[in-house]
Amino acid sequence: MSRSNFYNRFHKVTGLQSSFIEAENFTYRNLIKILEKYINNKKPVLDIGCGVGTIDYFLAKRGYDIEGIDISEQAINICKKNSEILGLKDNIKFKRINFPKEKIRGKYDLIICNEVLEHLKEDKEAVKAIFNLLYSKGIAVFSVPSKNAPLYKMGFADEFDRKVGHLRRYLAKELEDLLKKENFEIKETIRTEGLLRNFLFLNPLFRSLIKILNRIRLVSDLVTFLDNFTIYLFGESDIFVIAQKP
Repeated sequence: MSRSNFYNRFHKVTGLQSSFIEAENFTYRNLIKILEKYINNKKPVLDIGCGVGTIDYFLAKRGYDIEGIDISEQAINICKKNSEILGLKDNIKFKRINFPKEKIRGKYDLIICNEVLEHLKEDKEAVKAIFNLLYSKGIAVFSVPSKNAPLYKMGFADEFDRKVGHLRRYLAKELEDLLKKENFEIKETIRTEGLLRNFLFLNPLFRSLIKILNRIRLVSDLVTFLDNFTIYLFGESDIFVIAQKP
């Protein structure tokens, strides 16, 4: 099965999005917190592996010019329909691109590469391409699943990794070294997603609970507080590295 068909399967039953997420959204709050710190009115923004574009609508609503790319044609079709529903056609664009094999034209102030590198055989080529796509002093936000994840070390994440197409996981230093080899300067490394949060996302039985957490801020805040505590006890399940082009 081709990579594009593999990822098209995930979006066959995806519904359209009729509203914007909030900054405290349980699924995206870790990424949003980092973007709010580093985006600093940077334009334009490229989201590599945008999926169905949820984070892009969040940023576009705040006035950012966004371009989202994904290998899945099904996902891009959903993105285009959603951008019309949400009234964002003028400052958001979506394209089906097989990155990094297919080249992207243009330069960007900020690039999001959220949970993408672990899906690519060509992770080194992807990092090099991202470096070349940035303006000088541009920022790239990378996130990857961690080898240090407690459920992964216990063998409970193997089936999940296979189903979603993960080819590898990373240690923080491995990702940092990969970025440094392409001349990135490391601004910050953040270890996120503790045992509790990772358990919820790995187990399909808890999808309905995640929907509740996405909607009810008080519950989301409480679960996030408890989850952050587990990072100190057991280790992180996800890694963010923020890198800058000199």
